Amino acid sequence: MENSTGRHDCGNSTSTLNLSTFSANISLTNNSVSNSDSSLVDELKLGFQVIIALFGIVGNALVLIVLRKLRSKISTTDFYIQNLAIADLGILLLSFPLVAVRERAPLGWPFGGFVCRFLYPIPDVFHGASVWCIAAIATERYRKMTAPRRHLQNRLGKTLLKRNVISSCLWLASFFIFSFPLYFVVEYRELPKGGRSCDPVWPEWDRELVLARTYIAVLAIFSYIVPLVIISWTYLAISRTIHRSNALLKALKRGNDEADDRNRCSLTSKNIRLRQNKRATKILTPIVVVFAITMLPLSILRITVVAWTTIATQNYYKNLLYVVAVFVMLNSSANPVIYSVTSTDFRRRIKKLL
Repeated sequence: MENSTGRHDCGNSTSTLNLSTFSANISLTNNSVSNSDSSLVDELKLGFQVIIALFGIVGNALVLIVLRKLRSKISTTDFYIQNLAIADLGILLLSFPLVAVRERAPLGWPFGGFVCRFLYPIPDVFHGASVWCIAAIATERYRKMTAPRRHLQNRLGKTLLKRNVISSCLWLASFFIFSFPLYFVVEYRELPKGGRSCDPVWPEWDRELVLARTYIAVLAIFSYIVPLVIISWTYLAISRTIHRSNALLKALKRGNDEADDRNRCSLTSKNIRLRQNKRATKILTPIVVVFAITMLPLSILRITVVAWTTIATQNYYKNLLYVVAVFVMLNSSANPVIYSVTSTDFRRRIKKLL
């Protein structure tokens, strides 16, 4: 659609650009969508989303409180889990309300021009940070398993600095990849018939929507494909390392009767470290699986939009967006449950806190 200013208003085709627009950015020309649909089905759908959001907010807040009490004792993995909880809270507290408002009032943007132009793209920073924190957790687990224990202890000070630098880079990269491009195209408009909109509006000369489709493709690549490749590689490497360690321990145990005290001590140390690695992998495995499953629909939809921009004109598109939104919210709400199920230490800390 080309608006009165000669620029393309891509409400439909760009509705999967970012988290705050992907689930409710219905085309401005789609007159079949009511500004305030109050049917029972829509009320139930919204209520289901609110329950998921509240559950995730409480869970991630508890994660932050528990890790906060550790203070200087927090490990690098826990540090990334802390950042992951912050990112998930940002998605549930900022992105979800925008999604809900836009779904129920696609032509009634209530927050004014300043929020639209300057704050509207910000929530997507949390989406990028959430995805890449999971990749950082997987990479850190692999590093800990492959690096000598003495080497890790000797470089404790450098590790603290390194994790802070990596975390800062993750947040900055998320801002520049996910949010920064939107500042050039998001516009707030007061419509002639009294409505107000806040949408990406692409240049008139880009009639094939090359910029919009490129942006969507970049989001799909950096929010799912690349991190999933990194996570999968590190997870397979961790599994192979544990398998080799198991084989080594079995061989050492077979010769344990003839071993001296020094060898017995070495065997005990290796066994303890292997159990620690297995416990860490118990947490990492469901996080990776949940991420791969819950973020897959959004990535497929983004790739589909790149190849088939008119999908947004289909009658089922609004329901499709709702399903995608629910999956994204589940991804942000599931991690505290994973910690509670797989980590005895986390459950103990929660009980102590309560």
